[in-house]
Amino acid sequence: MKALFGGSFNPVHIGHLVIARDVLESFGFSEIVFVPAKIQPLKGKLSIPPEARLELLKLAIKELPFFSVWDYELRKNDISYTIDTLKAFQKIEKQRPVFLMGSDSFISLPRWKMPEKIIETARIIVVKRPDYNLKADKILSKLNINKNIKVKTGSLKKPNNINSADIFIMDGRLIEISSTEIRNRIKAGKDIHFLVPDACIKKLTEIMKETT
Repeated sequence: MKALFGGSFNPVHIGHLVIARDVLESFGFSEIVFVPAKIQPLKGKLSIPPEARLELLKLAIKELPFFSVWDYELRKNDISYTIDTLKAFQKIEKQRPVFLMGSDSFISLPRWKMPEKIIETARIIVVKRPDYNLKADKILSKLNINKNIKVKTGSLKKPNNINSADIFIMDGRLIEISSTEIRNRIKAGKDIHFLVPDACIKKLTEIMKETT
């Protein structure tokens, strides 16, 4: 079974890859599929162009057979809506989608397009920082959901059964890396080793010089 990992990846960094690998191993997925957004409704135009973010993702996972990239949202001449991506994936793979997101994305879920349909269509894995108090019930109370949603909490350090709940709230590793920090370090001429995959450093530096 595959799981989708959507996001801006502006740019992709080590934190993204570690979380994806932890989820893959903990749930026993065959593959994690990265889905970079073209235009995010809540963020607007991103600082790194779509084609460049796609290229960086491909470089980052080139030697990792359990990761792949799906450019579905980049090929659409429209805003990236998760519900559309989930339906397209479901039609292709003939399985109930599994969607991976960070706690910050889950908190903003009520502002997404058709959030109740997202939860009805896919199983959701939310990865939060250790000891971070994320109250899923408060988020769900803001949504108009017409069925019982089973929420389960756990750790990515232990095996998990993806069929045992609709939403999983998982403790992730404490990795404090942000794409904004990486972009700012490049602009300031600082080193970005250990923050992004080595395969991406040269290309990312070139891209940032072209876009600033």
